[in-house]
Amino acid sequence: MDNPQSPPTIEPNRGRALTLKKNQRLGGKRTVDQVFRSGRRRTHHPIMACCHRRADNGLMRIAISVSKKCGGAVERNAIRRRIREAYRLMQHELPPGVDALLVVRPHRRLPVVKYQDILRCVLR
Repeated sequence: MDNPQSPPTIEPNRGRALTLKKNQRLGGKRTVDQVFRSGRRRTHHPIMACCHRRADNGLMRIAISVSKKCGGAVERNAIRRRIREAYRLMQHELPPGVDALLVVRPHRRLPVVKYQDILRCVLR
């Protein structure tokens, strides 16, 4: 039962798409190798980010690599999904025109909010 006098809800990021499109994923061995070789590295446990500035000013593209030392496939995929979700929620805060390779070191699964804090440190 709705209360007719309740204030309207305010949607965060209204008017901004919070989806992760295919063109926001860094793909291809050649591109990933170039970012890994020539990118600037920043580390904040458990993530090391290699960031490389592109000539265009398009959307940031990311690739996520999770070490097998993090656990089995189920655990690695859960970590990857949480990092992808953290990036998706904060993508409009990050600089455009950058390719980023996120290398995840062994650790226990963290909540999405913690991954957001870590990504803010390494992708600024």
